[in-house]
Amino acid sequence: MSTLDARLESGDREFSVRPGAPGRISMGHRELINMASCDYLGLARHPAVVRAAHDALDDWGLGTAAGRALSGTTVLHRDFERRLASWVGCEDAVLHSSCWAANAAVFATLTVLANQARRPLAVFSDRLNHASIIDGIRAQRSAVAHLVLYDHHAGLDDLRHGLTTVPTDAVKVIVTDGIFSMEGDQAPLRALRTLAEEYGALLVVDDSHGNGVVGPHGRGTAESQQLLGRIDVITGTLGKALGGAIGGFVAGPRALTSTLRSMSRPYTFSNNPPPSVVAGAHAALDVLAGHDSPLATLRTRVEQLRSGVIALQLPTWPGKHPIVPVVIGDEHAAQELSANMIRKGVFVTALTYPVVPRGAARLRLQVSAAHAESAIDHVLNVLADSGHA
Repeated sequence: MSTLDARLESGDREFSVRPGAPGRISMGHRELINMASCDYLGLARHPAVVRAAHDALDDWGLGTAAGRALSGTTVLHRDFERRLASWVGCEDAVLHSSCWAANAAVFATLTVLANQARRPLAVFSDRLNHASIIDGIRAQRSAVAHLVLYDHHAGLDDLRHGLTTVPTDAVKVIVTDGIFSMEGDQAPLRALRTLAEEYGALLVVDDSHGNGVVGPHGRGTAESQQLLGRIDVITGTLGKALGGAIGGFVAGPRALTSTLRSMSRPYTFSNNPPPSVVAGAHAALDVLAGHDSPLATLRTRVEQLRSGVIALQLPTWPGKHPIVPVVIGDEHAAQELSANMIRKGVFVTALTYPVVPRGAARLRLQVSAAHAESAIDHVLNVLADSGHA
């Protein structure tokens, strides 16, 4: 039995991997198609992106070794913040060490602003929101006077009712993922925008899985739903489509970003993303904006996989995002299918409770522009032979 097979048999699912060809990873002496990566545009190893990061390493070194309030704000960081803000349709943007830190900063800052105004804070959060949003709210729970959870899949009646029951002077915040990471479906931003305007609420969208991926030009979920420039606050990451490294941002009105720069503890007390990461993400936006944008290739591969999964009659969520879940239900069956696909050259992990609800275990297939047509064909052939189709 090979080392890989032994680990699969033992149930050990935390695999150490090494670089492979674009869209692939190496495990042991084998190269597998990587269907468990958020490198949607295939830019993590794009020559222009890597070259920009190398140049920044030469110019700036490994990092600034300082927080933003000290000497950690370089011209690279400020130039990129301005470009990010314009790209997502906001006035300004503030880089953070991760989108987790960015979401924490948003709720901490809103809490301070509500307290200063002596107004209660009311938060309305989708039940399927990312853990970073959930924890960002929990960290301020003692200051959140009203917390309402709603499920966009069940309609927005709970949200509307909640908005009508909180005090009229409350600072109201509706927060949602732009793309839900376990399903790959979009939040109903147009309906949320309407409710936010009707009840005087702030609309906050974490678009980590939408930035670079959805919308005619890859500018995110707001662009996809013709709402560019109409979302109050957008958070996102540099760790997925924009080069796949690390770092996050908050984009919004200058009144908010100025407050973040003076009051955000995650901003003040942690380092910026390294200059090499910022330069690489800047180059990633250049590639995305180019005439040979990888978006077209990505969308072709997404359609290939989605249509194949539907043809196999596998349970999935509809949509056009490169997250294509195959919902198995039973956790053991999902883990066995993952192990079998790894044996057959497709790296994909089973997502089980508590990442997803009990009884909703799944494989989350993630398409990249780096995947060849033949790679997607192989994935579908392995699924067809799995016995679940």
